[in-house]
Amino acid sequence: MGQSELDAVLGTVENPIRRRIIAKISEEPNYQLQLSKELDISQQLVAKHLLTMEDAGLVSTVSQDSPRGPQRKEYLLKKSFSVTLDLAPNRFRARIFSFGALPGVQETDEHAQMMTQISEVLRYPDAATRIRPLTRVVAEVDRKLKEMEEERAVLLYLRSLALREAARITTSMPGADRRKVLHYLVREDGDGMGAICSSLGLQKQVVEDILDEIEKELGHSD
Repeated sequence: MGQSELDAVLGTVENPIRRRIIAKISEEPNYQLQLSKELDISQQLVAKHLLTMEDAGLVSTVSQDSPRGPQRKEYLLKKSFSVTLDLAPNRFRARIFSFGALPGVQETDEHAQMMTQISEVLRYPDAATRIRPLTRVVAEVDRKLKEMEEERAVLLYLRSLALREAARITTSMPGADRRKVLHYLVREDGDGMGAICSSLGLQKQVVEDILDEIEKELGHSD
């Protein structure tokens, strides 16, 4: 998922009423009238927000028979995704990725074992007996996600601490363009020359000259 999808998602979920509606639909598909009653919001307002979310591609509808009249629309979430937003001095990064399908990354043995567990449970002949083992898998995944989030928080703190000191050092150095390049290198280590020039609005030769000076000062020149 790219920047346009991220913009659409952030623009949609920034509204607190839409977040409440999404929370309800995430539990199970729902109807306008039912949402209006459960959230204590007018049906017209619910309809307006659902239309916004449908236009953004976050929800879709299916027609269902109604026991009291014509068919009615049932709303359900259309996408599964995660958004992370890091905001700090020397750090701003917003990312979105989909997990509606298995990501194209290398699975660990533990992941493969969980996949096997789920596949085996789904073969149980009695549907009721599937609930408990599936609940155990969910609990284990939630535990691991919590551990990852806690580790990520620590790593972000350490990154911010190191960047704060690096920024203090580079700020004291002479030359505005030189400071720009140094700040960029500290924040975005590994980016190529084209990315540096484009991001900072500097000519390639200017950046190359600055990098040569830095290498010489650090004793890394040939």
